[in-house]
Amino acid sequence: MEYQNKQRDVERELKNLVQRYNVLYKSQIYAFFKRDGRDRFVGRALKALEKERSVYLCQEMKQVASSEEAFAAWERGTSTCVWALLDVMGKKKVEEHFMASKEEYPIRIVFAGDGEIYDILYVAPEDVELTNQLFVRRKIDGCGHIVVVEEAEEIPGIHIPDVVGYCTVKEEGQIEYYRKDGQ
Repeated sequence: MEYQNKQRDVERELKNLVQRYNVLYKSQIYAFFKRDGRDRFVGRALKALEKERSVYLCQEMKQVASSEEAFAAWERGTSTCVWALLDVMGKKKVEEHFMASKEEYPIRIVFAGDGEIYDILYVAPEDVELTNQLFVRRKIDGCGHIVVVEEAEEIPGIHIPDVVGYCTVKEEGQIEYYRKDGQ
């Protein structure tokens, strides 16, 4: 009975997670549930949810989506920010997390934990100047920023207040963190 309850809980959470972020790699889903040892329920949950058409799997890309159309909207920046969120979840308590609205660009994910609010933003190499200009005009009080970049060499050109750290995300979610001199 307890096994069935855990299985249903994972199915429900997995469905909500995919709906929240639209498209996730299977490895991101397994990493999310591995934190508390429930990753062993993911395979069966994916099969059940796919059967009832609550999620859609792309075996070739190893992705899971909230709809067939969502695969076309997949975006690398958001995917790398999900990896950063998963890494943070392994290090500190995250009570809530969600996708930022399009108006909050380049912020991709907002999360809260231990009474603090953070966001994770992705700055593509071609968007460094635009991001700097956006943050000159915008000050988010009490919100620390984690900035995901493609290459560490981009960090000196980024001028955003209240950055708690920078990171790069390699294949399969390997994270490398950086700090800017003077922070």
